[in-house]
Amino acid sequence: MAFTRKGIELLLDLVENKISYMDTEDREAARELKTLKDCRTTLVALSRGVPSAIVPTARQERPVAELTPC
Repeated sequence: MAFTRKGIELLLDLVENKISYMDTEDREAARELKTLKDCRTTLVALSRGVPSAIVPTARQERPVAELTPC
């Protein structure tokens, strides 16, 4: 999907506004804040012309501990 420069700037403004009004009192809000900051980083990279293939957007999954029978 292609975005126009104006569209990216608008999305960036919306994300920055949301970040400025966030209250991070719990873990869920902190997670959302991190997601928004990652989104802002991606939008800034796109606005500077960085190809989307090299913009780090994938989240690292935590390994799930395997349960062993007792």
